[in-house]
Amino acid sequence: MGSVSVRTEAIEGELTSVQRILERTIQVIETAGEAAIRTNPIAFECGVTPPILYRAFGSREGLIIAAQAERYRRSAEVAMSYLFRYISEANSREQLRENISTSLDFIFSEQRAESRRLRADVIGSSMSRPELREHLIRIDKEYAAAIVERYQPAVEKGWLSREKDHAVIAIWAQGVVNSRVMVDKGASAETLTVWDDLSKRAILSAIFD
Repeated sequence: MGSVSVRTEAIEGELTSVQRILERTIQVIETAGEAAIRTNPIAFECGVTPPILYRAFGSREGLIIAAQAERYRRSAEVAMSYLFRYISEANSREQLRENISTSLDFIFSEQRAESRRLRADVIGSSMSRPELREHLIRIDKEYAAAIVERYQPAVEKGWLSREKDHAVIAIWAQGVVNSRVMVDKGASAETLTVWDDLSKRAILSAIFD
């Protein structure tokens, strides 16, 4: 299928049958895992017949890929909105650096641990699914392009270098954020503090220095 994005907050009235199927599949994955996905029960629970599900997603595997890609996309939305707002509110190079630093504090916080775990779960699922990997790559590129767009006024004002590939930096930084899941559980407070400080300094240096 084409885009797997389902933005329920923008939908007026009832969800379409395809959107209901995707939402229910995401719910099953998050409560019982991929192994619990059964296409016929999901179709009937959503008030449609199995052929409608198969027309939309092709197969059980296609349904899982669509649901996992959508989980991945949604997992970054809050952090991205936070970052975009802080970028737009900067009135100087120094303030932009400080605002991005503040955004990274939030992105690395315990509050975001579940989102990091979710992203790691989807990335793990993509290791044996080339089609899902392609979806994740596209989602990361879309977010990187959105960040570059928000940076453009700062580039035009000379706060950020025109010579840097900020899209590549954004994708790399997302990889750093994703790796935070490896220390989320069991690491000492000192280790977490050092990890956050080193990671934040590396990201800020890549953007500004």
